[in-house]
Amino acid sequence: MGGHHHVKLPNVPDPSIYKVEDAKDLLKVQERLAKKGLKDPWMRNYVWRCTIDKADKHPNWVLLKFFTYGWKYWVPLVGLTIGIEHFLGIDYHAHGHGHGHDDKHEAHH
Repeated sequence: MGGHHHVKLPNVPDPSIYKVEDAKDLLKVQERLAKKGLKDPWMRNYVWRCTIDKADKHPNWVLLKFFTYGWKYWVPLVGLTIGIEHFLGIDYHAHGHGHGHDDKHEAHH
């Protein structure tokens, strides 16, 4: 009946590795809270967000990856589309502003 796939689960790090002292931004928040006599017992849950390397969050190649995703499909399709339009004689150059359309609009005013 299937369903016996063995999926490897991601490794879950030990929570003790996350310390507020390692996250400068959270330390500032902790100090501001302390000045008001407050404490955030759940702050440690956000340490991973502050300690992750910025390059890992948003690498420079994200845009490149976004625009090249599926290129194996869209590059041939673009070429095929251009070829078909050329074969059928479809021409888009006559459409747009400045090709005699303005004269018709002025006559209605």
